[in-house]
Amino acid sequence: MVIEETYRRAAAELHKEYPAVDAHLDLAGELLFRVQNKEENPLRGRYLEHLRAGGFRLIVSSVYLRDSELPEAGLRNALDQISVLLDEVEKNREFCMVRTREDMERALEEGRIGILLYMEGLDCIGKDLRLLRVLWELGVRGASLTWSRRNDLASGCCRAGEQVQIPGGLSPEGIRAVEEMERLGMFLDVSHLNDDGFEDVCRIAKKPFAATHSNSRSVHVHYRNLTDRQMEILAERGGVIGLNGCDSIVGCTGGEDPLEMLCRHVEHEIQTVGIEHVGLGLDFCDSYTEAEPGFARMIRPADCLGNHSRAPELTAALLQRGMSREDAEKFIGGNWISFFRKVLPDRYIRG
Repeated sequence: MVIEETYRRAAAELHKEYPAVDAHLDLAGELLFRVQNKEENPLRGRYLEHLRAGGFRLIVSSVYLRDSELPEAGLRNALDQISVLLDEVEKNREFCMVRTREDMERALEEGRIGILLYMEGLDCIGKDLRLLRVLWELGVRGASLTWSRRNDLASGCCRAGEQVQIPGGLSPEGIRAVEEMERLGMFLDVSHLNDDGFEDVCRIAKKPFAATHSNSRSVHVHYRNLTDRQMEILAERGGVIGLNGCDSIVGCTGGEDPLEMLCRHVEHEIQTVGIEHVGLGLDFCDSYTEAEPGFARMIRPADCLGNHSRAPELTAALLQRGMSREDAEKFIGGNWISFFRKVLPDRYIRG
């Protein structure tokens, strides 16, 4: 897609003026890999410049566990990821942890980059729901019940790389986990959850929930994406859908224009649920994959935009296709900020 310079300049101004939010980044796991590899200050060296260039002021960092770490090493690895993330944030004053609404507002006022911590799957707790309180005390403020696999709480939508949906809804422990998360004040993420589990969540949840990194199944058929009806229900509950930038989920592995496909997802979602329920959840994974031990150099890039510094290109493309400045401000960050203002605690409260 050829973008006119006028729209590039307008997008650059928007990303300077309004805070951008990425609702899904596997930051904690990547930092752990890089620290274990003796890399000095990877948070600053790998991310600060790109985040500043893209105008990002809030990042939701997942704690993601690989199959090889489960079940025995799951909890230990999750704690290691959280510990390294806290250490990296503490030594870089440009960043701060966000545990409360007050933390987020302070970060926005001071021009720092807030990091909000959540679990991409609760495999590490097994059936022991008491550990949710432990995660809360460590600063975890949200979770998805599972990644793309079955665990003790729920079923993922499909195995990675496969298009066969895993059947089965929430287990009794999964139902209680949703109730306990809402009691504690953790937000629920339905990305990676299968259709049966989504129906169960709709029946159980009483608070707004989100899909931090999912796209439209009507634009590209993939079980990681949401149906129109799922998006409508999520919006009715006050949630937000984060645009995923992974090529297989966007649907641009066959030579399609990545920007064109990303715009199609955004525009369909806005048409379906309104601008107030659509944001960014870019799920950048190339840098994580590069940091992972045993990384194969032949693995092709999977990120449609590459890194956070290129997010204004997407905004420019949307402006060129008719999105207003007001809607663009909501899309790049305003909607997620409104969501977290609703779901984060006012101040720190013991679980």
